[in-house]
Amino acid sequence: ASATVDCSTCTALCCRLTAIVEATDAVDHALTVVSDTGLRTMAKTADGWCVALDRTTHRCTVYEARPDACRRFVMGAPYCLAVREDAAIAAATPPRV
Repeated sequence: ASATVDCSTCTALCCRLTAIVEATDAVDHALTVVSDTGLRTMAKTADGWCVALDRTTHRCTVYEARPDACRRFVMGAPYCLAVREDAAIAAATPPRV
């Protein structure tokens, strides 16, 4: 059985996923990027984290105005647990040479 996931044990792995920003989202466009195909997403730092993530606290700095895609990502729900499991497997797998 996996450990309980809550705010005190979360490492914000979801903040490495691509978060699509809809036209109805109240996200500051300065925090977003638009792909070549016109899809607006939350921008990421050079190492792949969402620009709205506070790296010290692992908390969203725009939580009240976060995109609907982020609102639908429920901590401890099946998709969250799958993302955490994938990260654990990747961390335990030696790199290919």
